[in-house]
Amino acid sequence: MDILDKPLLKALLNEDIPFYEVMNAYNVKTTIACNLPSSALGFVYLSRRGNYHLILNGEVNYKTQCKTFVHEIKHIANDMPQLGYIIGLDMQHTYMEQSADIAAEQIFNTPASNLQHPFK
Repeated sequence: MDILDKPLLKALLNEDIPFYEVMNAYNVKTTIACNLPSSALGFVYLSRRGNYHLILNGEVNYKTQCKTFVHEIKHIANDMPQLGYIIGLDMQHTYMEQSADIAAEQIFNTPASNLQHPFK
């Protein structure tokens, strides 16, 4: 799943295309929720029907939503296919969470034209 290729990533970062439109194209249902606690920026889960659902906190700014989006996409692309079912409470210090944070930081601290694929 190469969701964040260079042209697509550049369009997302420039706010030329909303991330929920991109995700719909990949069959990932994206929802902006305004009732999440501030400590929960977002999460992803796989439904019984095999569809991914990505929930983002609507009470944070767009850049934070985009970083969280990339973080959760890293989980969809790399972690969830290998691990199956995960309950992610108090997992912020695990390798899986830290590597997703690093992928998001790399994307947001690097000009889109200089990006290497963050999930390889």
